[in-house]
Parts: sequence; C-alpha cells; structure tokens
Amino acid sequence: MAGEWVELRLMVPETDPLSLEPLDEAVLTVAPGGFVVEGSDAPPGDDPKPEPGWVRYRVYVGAAELEGARARLTSALSRWPQARLASAPLPQGWRDRWREWFFPIEVSPRLVVAPPWRAAEVEAQGREVLVVEPGMAFGTGQHETTRLCLEALDAMSEAQELPAEVLDVGCGTGVLAIAAARLGATKVYGNDVDPQAPRAANDNAEVNGVADRVRFDATPIERVEGTWPLVVANIMTHILLSMREALAARVAPGGTLLLSGILRDQVPEILGAFVPLGLEHVETVARNDWVRVHLRRR
Repeated sequence: MAGEWVELRLMVPETDPLSLEPLDEAVLTVAPGGFVVEGSDAPPGDDPKPEPGWVRYRVYVGAAELEGARARLTSALSRWPQARLASAPLPQGWRDRWREWFFPIEVSPRLVVAPPWRAAEVEAQGREVLVVEPGMAFGTGQHETTRLCLEALDAMSEAQELPAEVLDVGCGTGVLAIAAARLGATKVYGNDVDPQAPRAANDNAEVNGVADRVRFDATPIERVEGTWPLVVANIMTHILLSMREALAARVAPGGTLLLSGILRDQVPEILGAFVPLGLEHVETVARNDWVRVHLRRR
C-alpha cells in the first residue's frame, strides 16, 4: 500500500437519518483515524458531491485494521441493499493535504464558519468568522440544520432582534451559542448531556474570543434554571419530542423557540406537540429535506 492509512468509502441512501444511527455506531468503533460524513451539500473537493438522498462516509483506518473494519462495516451495511463500500490507500501526508479542499462555509454575506487555517483570509474580508476545527465530533456548520439555525441568528442580529440572553440546548461543539455571542448576545449558556460536548464547546469559545460571555456544561434541560428570551435546540425530532415540556418551560413570555433537526414530514408532529404548550407557530423554513421551526411564547 502507498501509505499506512486507508480510506473506506461508504455510499448509503438517507431515507431517514435515524436509520443511519447503527451505521454511525459501527463507524465509530472502527475509525480511530477519524471519519467524514458528506451529503449533497458537501463543500467542493476532488470527488463529485453525493446525489440528493445519498450520504457518503469517508472512514480512515490503519492498514493493519483494514480487514476487520471492512467486515464490521459490511455487516452494518447489510440493511441497505443499495449501499456500496470501496477502499483506497492514502498517500503519505494525507492528514495535512485534506485541508487544501476544506473551504469556509458561508452562512450569510457577513457570517462564515471556517477552520483555523482559513480564518485569517475570512477576517481580512471584513466578515464575521466562527472558527471551528472540522475534525471535531459534534458539528462544524456543514449540516443543513446547523446552517438553518445560524441563518436565523444572523437575521435576528441584522434586524437588531437578537436577545442579550440565549440558551442553546444540545450544544455540541457550541457553534450556535458561540455565533450568538459573536453576533451580539452577552449571556449565552449551552448544555449537552454528552460530557465530551461541553469540553469541546468551551475550547471553541476560547478560540473564538467569547469565553467571557458563553458557558457550557452537561446539565440536563430539566434542571436548567430560569427562562430565556431565545432558546435554540438543534436535536433529532424524537429527542425534541421527549423534552418538549422542559424546552417550552425555558422560553420566557414573548420569547422565541427555534427548533431544528427536523425533517419536512415531521413538522406536523412537532407542531402538534409544542403548540399546546403555550407556543404559537411563527414560520417554518426549509433547506433541502430539513427544516427550522420558529415558535413564540404566547
């Protein structure tokens, strides 16, 4: 082989994101070198983007672990007859070369998510940049749901409607909370039950210069105190539904609840669960198959 590492490339139909969870678990068990998940909105690179409705996994494993990883992933892929698995050796220095095609993600004309090595060029353009390491496990701004929420925060800031206090539920890397702070919020709190997420988020807050305005921890939403004029939750639908009462209770009178992680056909279920809790539906905004639901406390 040309190098010590191999890329396993999986193409899987995305009929329902929840159906991919077993595959995600399998990938995590075999990918000490890391992995990348790309949808049809993937940034430009050497390969064509996946077709709409398909997801491409790039899984990086050591050559010595290749056969075991292939067997584990082949077993996980058995539920998708159309899925494809291929492998290719990676050249020496591949870990640095991939950076050449990781482009900043434009959220709006003024807001951009960029990796550390491209932050300076974005700042030189006079744009607001969120610096996030792409190798982190909880989101970098690429997914439609994250971008939908970032777009909402940016629009609220542009209209001078972004509240000073923001709660980010299921914060992951803290991208949304950090964006809120960079866009003008002065007290931002993010929580995530995964203990790794707050650590990554606090590191990102330091890198982005907002650690004095943003705090992250692993407190469950049911134990978060007080109410907030803006609550953002970018989480899968079944989790949103399970915590609906706690989420609604955190929204201050007249406050806003932004929900994402929702597919188009799941909107009626979301509205049916949240509207009876004293919230009114303001709008639903879509990006491909995903949506952001905007609710307001009556």
